[in-house]
Amino acid sequence: MALAKTISTQFGIDSTYWNIGSINEDFKNKTIEVVLFGYISQAIRLANAQPVAWQNITLSEDDYVADATRALLYPVLKTKHFIDAQDA
Repeated sequence: MALAKTISTQFGIDSTYWNIGSINEDFKNKTIEVVLFGYISQAIRLANAQPVAWQNITLSEDDYVADATRALLYPVLKTKHFIDAQDA
């Protein structure tokens, strides 16, 4: 699973395919650090190319999901951080 949303990058090209590259959960403070990698397209991602963008997102309080998997985090990310994103 991934998210489809067009976001311009620092390189002047658009990233349209975003997937979770890492999750770091702090159980004590109830926060999750999520790193999303952005690719030009799904085909580029599947060809094992390097991402052209990344976003670090911290989920806490109402957004915190204990023992979160990638599948559980994508819908959470769409509610506040990747608004208007589509499932990819």
